Amino acid sequence: MKKAVFNFRCLFLALCAMAALAAAEPVLMEGVAAVVDGKPIMRSEYLNNLYRFQETPEGSAMSEEEQRKYVLDNLIEEKVLLSRIDRDSIVVSDGEIDQRVNAHLQQLASSQNTNLATLEKAIRAQLGISMAQYRDQLAKQIRGHIEMQRVRQRHVGSINPTKKEVDAFYASYKDSIPPQYNCVLLSHIQIPIVPNEAIVDSVKQLAEALIDTLNLGMSFELLAKAHSQDTSAAKGGDLGYFKRGQLDPVFERALDQLKNGQYSSAPVKTSLGWHIPRVIGRKEDGVRSAQILLYTIPTAKDSADILARADSLHNSIKTADDFAAAARKYSEDKSSNFAGGRLGWFQKGEMVPAYVDPVSNLQVGEVSEPVLIDGAYHLFRLDDSRQIRELTLEEDYGKIEQMCASHMENEKLSSLVKKWREEVHVEIRMTE
Repeated sequence: MKKAVFNFRCLFLALCAMAALAAAEPVLMEGVAAVVDGKPIMRSEYLNNLYRFQETPEGSAMSEEEQRKYVLDNLIEEKVLLSRIDRDSIVVSDGEIDQRVNAHLQQLASSQNTNLATLEKAIRAQLGISMAQYRDQLAKQIRGHIEMQRVRQRHVGSINPTKKEVDAFYASYKDSIPPQYNCVLLSHIQIPIVPNEAIVDSVKQLAEALIDTLNLGMSFELLAKAHSQDTSAAKGGDLGYFKRGQLDPVFERALDQLKNGQYSSAPVKTSLGWHIPRVIGRKEDGVRSAQILLYTIPTAKDSADILARADSLHNSIKTADDFAAAARKYSEDKSSNFAGGRLGWFQKGEMVPAYVDPVSNLQVGEVSEPVLIDGAYHLFRLDDSRQIRELTLEEDYGKIEQMCASHMENEKLSSLVKKWREEVHVEIRMTE
C-alpha cells in the first residue's frame, strides 16, 4: 500500500524517538532550507527528517537524491497545509487542547497500569524532561493534529467508497496490506442491565413535573443546575454545539421538532434515562442544545435478574449455531446481533481492553462466563485463533473499506495540496 504522506504516529513513541535522535545525532549547522508562504523550514528540521526517513524501508530503497527530494517535498507540503490553516481561519481553543492532553495522559497511565505520579517519574527518567515540558510538546503535536484534521474535514470530508471501489482497492493493494499477528475471531452476546418499569415510570413523572415548572416560567438554566444529573448541569444544561449524527438519534429527533429557544413538551427516553431537550441555536450542519437529564438507574435486583438470565443462556449454548441463534434473539448489540454476534478478527493488542481478560483463557469453541462491562453482561465465544493471517474481503470487509476510504481521502488531500502549493510562494534555499 502507498505510504500516506500525512501519517500521525503514536505520540508517546514519537516523543521517545525524538529524544533518542536528539542524543544520537551530530550538532547541526543551523540555517533555512526553504520558505513556504513566509514560514521557514529550518535546516535542522529538514536533516532530522531526512535521517529518520533514511532508516525506513521506503527510504532505504531510494537514492540519496530521491531521499532529499522526497523529504523536502513532504515538509513543503506540511507548510502548505499550515498556510491553509491560517487562510481558513481555523482556531483550536486552549481549553480543547488541555482537555485532549489530560485525556491522553490518563489513557497512557491506564494502559501502563499506573497513576499519573508514576507516569511523571517515568517521563523524567526515560525522556529527561519534566511533566510540564512533556505536556507542552504533547500540546503542540495535538494542536497540529487537530488543525490538520479540520483542514481535512473542510476540504476533503468523509469518503464512503462503493463496493466496486473497495474491491478495486483490495485487488491493487492486497499484497502490501500487512497481515495480522496473534489474532482471534470473536463473537459476543450483549445483554444490558435495564431498570424495572416502576423506576422508569417514577423518573418519567419527575421529568413531567419539571416540564410543568418550566411552563410556569421557571428558568431552564436554573432548573438544570438544580435537578439535572448530567455533567452539563453546572452550565445550565448547555451541551454545546454538535453536528448531526453525533448525539443519540432519539435525542436528535426530538431537537428536530423544536425551534430556537424551545424545550420539549414531553420528556424523551434514551438508554440513560429521561431527557428534557432544548434548542439554544442552530448552524447549517448542527445544533447547540441543552438538556435536563434524570437517570433511570437499575437496582441490585435488576442486575441480579439479568445475570441469572445470562447464566441460563450460557448453560444452554452447546454449539456455534446455538450461540449465533441466541445472539440474533437476545443480544442488544445492533452492530453484531444480525450476524449471529460475530465481531470479527482482532489482533490481541488492538482488542477493547475490557475484552482481553474474558477471552484470554478460552479455547477455540468455548464460551465465557457472563462478564459485566459498561452496564451490560457479555458472553464471548472464541471462534478461531491464529498466529498469522492475511486480511480477506470475505472476513475483513469493514477494515478494508476503512483502508480504502483513508487511501481515497489521502489521494484527494494530496491533490489539493499540490494545487495549493501553486498558490503560495515557495523558495528553496538549500541546494546541497
